[in-house]
Amino acid sequence: MRSRLRLFLPLLLTLSLGILLWLGLGNNPYSQDEATLGRTLPAWQSDNLLDGRPIQTASLKGEPFVLNVWASWCVNCRAEHPLLSELAGTVPLYGLNYRDKGDAARAWLIQAGNPYRAVLADPDGKLALELGVYGTPETYLFAGDGTLLTRHTGLLTREIWQRQFAPLLNQARTDAQIKAATTAPAIAPSIAPSIATSARETQP
Repeated sequence: MRSRLRLFLPLLLTLSLGILLWLGLGNNPYSQDEATLGRTLPAWQSDNLLDGRPIQTASLKGEPFVLNVWASWCVNCRAEHPLLSELAGTVPLYGLNYRDKGDAARAWLIQAGNPYRAVLADPDGKLALELGVYGTPETYLFAGDGTLLTRHTGLLTREIWQRQFAPLLNQARTDAQIKAATTAPAIAPSIAPSIATSARETQP
């Protein structure tokens, strides 16, 4: 009997450590989310769920934006939908429809209202796999150049948005304004005097 226990002891220890690690990650979802920060949005093409036209992830870039992973069969996605509808008026919001049926997804948006500028269809979960999606819902905040600033796995609440997303969104917008100001072309010296003279001549 003791010899059998010795044989199974290493296996039991391995299983115990695996369970403890899994529980630790489950109790701290940010440990998963923070591991992907700084990554860039994968270059990918899909169909826009809203009109069926091709859409590339590159078209989402240009200013800070939010990407929300959702599905019509996801209970928590429905629970966070009113908040997303509010946020759509303050930040560019895009959707990633994950492992869903197109007709069911469109019917849900017709019923609840569509907060998304565009929705990337991902029926096979390929783009979600490249993003590192764990499940639905998930919410990502990207800088204008496609750099991931933060993400949240699970139901998005107003408190989480204000604490985790809003400060980074404001900072990303400030950084973009500063960059635009510093890279704006300066007026050539030879042109500046003529502009000033023209301005004086037009004064009453």
